Amino acid sequence: MKKAVCLIVSVMLLVLAAAGCGSKSETPAKDETKKAETEAKGDGKAEDTSKPIKIALYGPLTGNNAQYGLTYQATINALCEKVNAEGGINGREVVVEVFDDKNDQKEALNVANLIVSDPEIVAVIGSQTSSPTLAAAPVFEEAGIPMITPQASHVDITPTGNHIFSMSCLATFEGGVIAQRMIEDKYTKVAAIYANDDYGLNIIEKWKSDITEANIEIVDTEEYISGQTSDFTPLLSKIKESGAEALYIVPSYADAAMICTQMDQLDMGNIQKYACSMCYTDSFLEAAGEAAEGTKVCNFIYPETTDETFLALKKLLTEKTDMENIDVYATNSHDAFMLLVDAMKEVGTDGDAIAQWLTDVKDWPGACGPITFDETRHPDKQLFWFQVEGGQFNYLGE
Repeated sequence: MKKAVCLIVSVMLLVLAAAGCGSKSETPAKDETKKAETEAKGDGKAEDTSKPIKIALYGPLTGNNAQYGLTYQATINALCEKVNAEGGINGREVVVEVFDDKNDQKEALNVANLIVSDPEIVAVIGSQTSSPTLAAAPVFEEAGIPMITPQASHVDITPTGNHIFSMSCLATFEGGVIAQRMIEDKYTKVAAIYANDDYGLNIIEKWKSDITEANIEIVDTEEYISGQTSDFTPLLSKIKESGAEALYIVPSYADAAMICTQMDQLDMGNIQKYACSMCYTDSFLEAAGEAAEGTKVCNFIYPETTDETFLALKKLLTEKTDMENIDVYATNSHDAFMLLVDAMKEVGTDGDAIAQWLTDVKDWPGACGPITFDETRHPDKQLFWFQVEGGQFNYLGE
């Protein structure tokens, strides 16, 4: 009996040993295959490749600045559909989760906390103006989630941390360019009207500095609360009485349209109007109507460009949306989204790896020209000038 039992035990041990060896001989190959399929390219972190890649978009979808946020949404939705039709990101579907911050700081902070609470969201695009972006950026930086704002340009946004980027030039750059244009146009008495928010306060200081340095008299500057002020006539009356020959209108298209309309009502047609790049949009032309005539507007798009990226975007948006003028909100949201897509194709979804890829990118083919981020994590871009004539933006030159 003892011999029989020993024999049975020995046979069982041999069977188990054989099974164990078989497992060891197959596991490494399977493990390596699975690892290759599930590791993020470049960061070494395992991912569930069966799940889609989520990118969050937050911006104003309602309220005075809704046109900008809706342009972001329409552009990115069209691009996302195209990317997925072409195989997604290394075979994974891309999903865009959209959040409305209503162009409000508190709402943007709430949205940011909601976004980082979802572990499947790996990158963020937004917001449109500086105040909401400044409120949300620290949340994404702390979470290690890369964020690209298509438009916000306050000098304090990207210093939040290494994961924060902007597709726009610094606000100070645009303020300086508009000041230079007014100087070149040889005006001697100028004024400005601007929103009392982070963007307005930031951009107006550079404008004032350059105008003063050129020994041009600033006869008046008026500020207002964006989203709350609708009657600009008291402010405009002061500007009219100041003897201003030219007026810098800093605000968004909705406010700028009301300002132009009320200037007409106050018979201020002799004052040359200059508007920031936020006004290069069909919505400004529609809202202001004839009151927009003569307004000089700067923008980052050269209308006669033969750039392949821009023309491909224009073709896509013409087919998928009702956009007529492809403005900087479309081009910048395109660049933000496609940069993230290309980054993740190369390095996976790890936030640090994406941020490093963006930092290192050189002459990436953007819709407004090649993109290379400088030390402030803003790109170098060029501004072009237009004048509203016959309800259209007519190109004036660089």
